[in-house]
Amino acid sequence: MDRKTVNAELRRQFVPLLTGAGFLWKSDVGRRILAGPVIHVVEVQHRPRAAVFQVNLGAHLPALGDVTGGESPAHDALREYECAWRGSVISGFRNTSDAEFAYGATPEEAAESVAFLASEWQRQSERFFGPLTAYPDGFHATARGALEKDLHPAHLLTWARVALLLEDSALAEALATRALPRVPERATSLRDELQRILTR
Repeated sequence: MDRKTVNAELRRQFVPLLTGAGFLWKSDVGRRILAGPVIHVVEVQHRPRAAVFQVNLGAHLPALGDVTGGESPAHDALREYECAWRGSVISGFRNTSDAEFAYGATPEEAAESVAFLASEWQRQSERFFGPLTAYPDGFHATARGALEKDLHPAHLLTWARVALLLEDSALAEALATRALPRVPERATSLRDELQRILTR
């Protein structure tokens, strides 16, 4: 099937779930702006040549600034790749990290693929967005919990920056201290950012 058929099914089966959850949908991107502010993003990414699509998830605190090295985008223009926290709805067809949904060979298969996405939406979106919803308390609790998880040093840096926003310098330093020994040798800018937190 083609992108047009899949998009029609997304509008019929999936987009109403998003709008019902407070997302404003435009083109292939849905955005939900919560108090704090916290911004949630859902973005459909198509790969027509491979006849697949995926649904990417993002959450961002504008107070953190831009995470891609450019200017901070407007809240209502934020894209998933510009978010501090990123993920995808997992289809799980090939393995536990597979995020691709097939277009299918017929309109019925396209409808079935989107129906599976819709059936997974509630469970997977809650798991991703849940800890990234309530600011400041929910973020503070999740930042504290990050000390106990096996996170990449870059993710620990993000949580350390959240701790600084929340004026919890002890937590920021603890997160940076946990991250530093695990920084890859060539990741010098990441190491420098973590060192700056410790020498503030």
